[in-house]
Amino acid sequence: NSKAANVRKALRLTAKAPTIVTAHHRLRTGLEPVAPNLELNHAGNFLYMLFNEIPDEETVALMDVDFILHAEHGVNASSFAARVSASTNSTLHAAVSGAVGALKGPAHGGAAEEVMKMSMEIGNPENAEEYARNKLDNRERIMGFGHRVYKAEDPRARHLRERSQALGEKRGDPRWFQILTHLSEDVMAPYRERGIYVNVDFYAGSIYHLLGIESDLFIPIFALGRVPGWSAQCIEQYENNILLRPRLHYIGEMDREYVPLEQR
Repeated sequence: NSKAANVRKALRLTAKAPTIVTAHHRLRTGLEPVAPNLELNHAGNFLYMLFNEIPDEETVALMDVDFILHAEHGVNASSFAARVSASTNSTLHAAVSGAVGALKGPAHGGAAEEVMKMSMEIGNPENAEEYARNKLDNRERIMGFGHRVYKAEDPRARHLRERSQALGEKRGDPRWFQILTHLSEDVMAPYRERGIYVNVDFYAGSIYHLLGIESDLFIPIFALGRVPGWSAQCIEQYENNILLRPRLHYIGEMDREYVPLEQR
């Protein structure tokens, strides 16, 4: 397919993805799907189709920022999966489907949900330090910290931190931001010397929760934001394509003898 055709497909995928996610969610909860409102923008339509209410401009702007921050971020696991599929000259839809499969893995797309789960387990800011110390003493991870690339604070995190605080104050429920702040500024501050800082997922879950979005939609929301990025990665791959075929170095036992099945 031509580049122009793939761009058209990418636009349609970006537009249809929120409709699919919101329709599925409403059907599974016994509600009727809501058709898109042509008067609303992309982020506004997602919120409208999810809740069947026209969102206010401030909430739309917040969701728009979230989508933009998640739209593209280099060759992460899901983008690499998309490019590998594209390199075989598979279709754009198939490549994006492969990316969705990679994003479903909790090691890639599940951090925002896990941070919110952790925050709920903590419950109140005064419990944060003891909770985190117990986790660290048991050599368990504190979710929302660290990044495979950044050894400083994820530059996307600042934008969501500011909005998490503002939304908590607006909704009269600042404790989630207070819990996260206590974790990042007090408990985990010494780990910055090791290059461990908050990432983009650290504040995202609190925003979704305050908007009334259920936690099992956090990964789908990540996917909605990333569809344009996956599509762009694929289109770039098609334009200067070579089959992606990484090699692995075998480190197992050498010179092994074949053992007949009946002797095993």
